[in-house]
Amino acid sequence: MLKPSRIIQEVIFDDLGPLSISDLIKMPRAGWEALRAGITDHRSGKPGLIARCLLCQGDVYIRTAKNKPLFAHYAGSNPSCPWFTGDNQKPDNVRAGQYQGRQESEAHRRMCDLIEELAKADSRYVKSAVDAYLPPTKADFGRYPDVLIEWEGVGEFAIEYQMSHTFQTEVSQRCVHYEREGIPLLWVLSSFDTNHIPQAVSDVVHRHRGNAFVMDQQAVQASRETKTLVFNCYLAEGEGYAPPILVRFDALTIPNTKLPYYEDRQASAMLEEVNARRLPYFKALRRWGDRMKNLDIDELEQFPERQRIDRLVAAAFSLVADAAGKPENFASDHPNTAGMMNTYQNSGSLAPYAALLTTLIQNTAAKKVLRSSVGDHLKRSIVGHRKGDIVQVDETSPEWTLLKELFPEALDPFVRRRLSDLGMLPAWAL
Repeated sequence: MLKPSRIIQEVIFDDLGPLSISDLIKMPRAGWEALRAGITDHRSGKPGLIARCLLCQGDVYIRTAKNKPLFAHYAGSNPSCPWFTGDNQKPDNVRAGQYQGRQESEAHRRMCDLIEELAKADSRYVKSAVDAYLPPTKADFGRYPDVLIEWEGVGEFAIEYQMSHTFQTEVSQRCVHYEREGIPLLWVLSSFDTNHIPQAVSDVVHRHRGNAFVMDQQAVQASRETKTLVFNCYLAEGEGYAPPILVRFDALTIPNTKLPYYEDRQASAMLEEVNARRLPYFKALRRWGDRMKNLDIDELEQFPERQRIDRLVAAAFSLVADAAGKPENFASDHPNTAGMMNTYQNSGSLAPYAALLTTLIQNTAAKKVLRSSVGDHLKRSIVGHRKGDIVQVDETSPEWTLLKELFPEALDPFVRRRLSDLGMLPAWAL
């Protein structure tokens, strides 16, 4: 019988697969916040993510405790689950008492009026409203944006001014609504302490791709001087934030999600990190003149069958080069990767990695090669595994883990999903 636990140890994401609590905690903040947002957006009516408890199959979400992410059952889940953590207080009930029955504080209203005043100074200003009902065009109900501004040549622009802690469910509902309505939505903060960032604040910063927009005294002064809306913008930088810069509202990029940003500090940071991880391998492969020698990469020393692993890495880089439209065979002297793959599968040299290589190819622009003799050879190797003739590595193997780290755009479903959602999945991985 399973020992009761207060922590959900593992969940299954529809379309993505399993994720343990240890792997969740190891994720960079932007990674698990993307999962947290995706799960909540699905509950808000947008195609997103569904995560289920491995034991009871009940829906779960990601909450935070001491700045760490944890899985938690939604209210009303099965209390007999050994990982059940108890019913959670409904956000609507907590929200009801946040302002002692009032919908907003007086300070919040004054700041919304000030933002409207600053917007009116722009020569492109058409009209605006504060806390007025905005009828829906594509939804079942409308919203009351804190400030709704219309500029000539820009169109409508909704601003939500955050002074108190806005629940993730509320953030999600508003983001999903305005995206559906086609209206850009900007979350503006009253302040931003880089040494202490509550999760409610981090949630909205994440929505803006690592950009924190603040309307403080400096931003107010700059807005008055330039006669348009200007914000102090803090940009995510590693685990912290760069010093703020003043940014005009019309300098922002508006993506399909309608959540503006000045600089994308999420996808770009991910891709830079991955490219830096691959760079030593590229250099070693280009120095690898005699393919009977080992690649000059320290991380490969852990593999006992070094020559085979070297060839696997070289084959993977060759396949990705093909997918990127820059053919280069790192693994052999064959004129193309098709000849290299057929030879190494037929000889058995790369036969144990047929499933791994198939998965890699399937998630690239070169997937059509699987309809050729390459696909036939890979299938034969996989069938040989089923018959017991060939041992295939699986997703838990060090070889699969290595290629997953080198090509997460194709082999890490969570990274792949994040980049896709951000519209930044490289063309070779489509």
